[in-house]
Amino acid sequence: MTTLGRNARQIIYDVSVNPRPPPRPTPQGILVAVAFLALYCAFSVWHGVTYRQWPMLAIGLLAAIACVAAASMLRWSRFLVFALSIGLAATWLYSIYAAARVGYFGPISWHSIIVSLMPDAAMLIVAAFCSLMVQRHFGTPPAS
Repeated sequence: MTTLGRNARQIIYDVSVNPRPPPRPTPQGILVAVAFLALYCAFSVWHGVTYRQWPMLAIGLLAAIACVAAASMLRWSRFLVFALSIGLAATWLYSIYAAARVGYFGPISWHSIIVSLMPDAAMLIVAAFCSLMVQRHFGTPPAS
């Protein structure tokens, strides 16, 4: 090997000449959002396979991609999280509209209606939390 080749190799692999920044630790808010995304992914895939609803399987795969990308601190993952959150909210609002339109809520008391909507409202709050966390950590460009 020539002297030039050795010098080039030394420059490329020498940490003092070409320092690599240390990997950033993943913030706790992102870790919590990733945990919720993983649960959503597992539920969507299970529901899609069990009931043969292939759109749910596709949503579960998108949630898996968003989960891995957010855990890897990739900035573009926020768009997937936003899309999943907006899709969840739109689906929930449409299901309430469709149920009200066919008269599902007519014979039921308001207390029962509110209690029946609580689990989905909790999922919507979790989706909003995940969106807030990815916006907080990935939304603004890093300072140079």
